Amino acid sequence: MVLSSRDVYDLLHIIEWDVRKLRKQTLFVVMRTTWFILQVIVFGYTLSYLVRSYPGFNYYDFYLLGVFISLVYSVSISRGYELADEFDEGIIEYHLALPVKRSVLALGRVLGGSISSFLFTLPMYVLVLAIVGVVSLTGLAVSLIMIYVFSMGVVGFVVTIVLSVKSTDATDILIGVIDALLIRLSTVFYPAPVLMKIMPYYYASIFNPVSSISDFLRNLFLPEYAIYTSLPPEAQVAYIVGLAVGFSYLALYIVSNRLEAGGWK
Repeated sequence: MVLSSRDVYDLLHIIEWDVRKLRKQTLFVVMRTTWFILQVIVFGYTLSYLVRSYPGFNYYDFYLLGVFISLVYSVSISRGYELADEFDEGIIEYHLALPVKRSVLALGRVLGGSISSFLFTLPMYVLVLAIVGVVSLTGLAVSLIMIYVFSMGVVGFVVTIVLSVKSTDATDILIGVIDALLIRLSTVFYPAPVLMKIMPYYYASIFNPVSSISDFLRNLFLPEYAIYTSLPPEAQVAYIVGLAVGFSYLALYIVSNRLEAGGWK
């Protein structure tokens, strides 16, 4: 897709509109931040004392990076799902009436949702890295890029579902089931060797993008944990990037070719 200077201008305004919405969601920001701090300080320390660790395995550091990814995933889900509310409020109809290319509108919503998710979770990431003790600037830069790409993939995935189903009840149920399954069938809280004791669980975690990004960060910052991950870093990167590109393209296709005003149930 080739963008003209006018398209770029429109794209930046759509992204800005999505990001600015965070300023109106103070309660959401406070609740998420408070819950994350409780997970890090209370639940994290409690679980690290309860879990029997392997030699040289610090479960608390493992948990911190995993629970942060669960936050990124959850926030990205909520940003993409906002389109369902916008159908009810008539915002989608308004956007479709604007003199903006549909492809630009779709790309702007995916980028805007992922950027706002990224910015929202960034302070929590700083807290996690400070506790883990990360000092590598190269590793930090790589991790930030991959976290954003993962968020873009999740937002594109949710936007694709919302715009395909076009039903409030069906979307609520489907997103709820997917949200619960992807977190629980992953290595966010459990190392791969533990999951291998239940092989269907282990194979489900291998093909789970939440596992890929969680284990990628652990490989990056905690190299001694590499033996506890299920895929090599190269495969994890390829999987995350592929999902982000694929679902972003699907969102663009649906908005450009199949989305019409009305019809929301």
